[in-house]
Amino acid sequence: MTVLSELDILIEEELYKDKEALLQDAMRSLLRSKPELRSRLAVGLYKREKVSLARGAEIAGVDTESFK
Repeated sequence: MTVLSELDILIEEELYKDKEALLQDAMRSLLRSKPELRSRLAVGLYKREKVSLARGAEIAGVDTESFK
């Protein structure tokens, strides 16, 4: 059984409305369990100009000056 088929089962069992909802929940859980990933994600989003400096700092959980 693959991870993707397991995701489909959770959706078929109506535990999540769709894959997007399931993935959002999984991402929140991942970032809670591994806070170091939040900083890496924030920097990556900022480098790709997907978020502002202030939003990047917020995602990373630090003040703007520390994020710089």
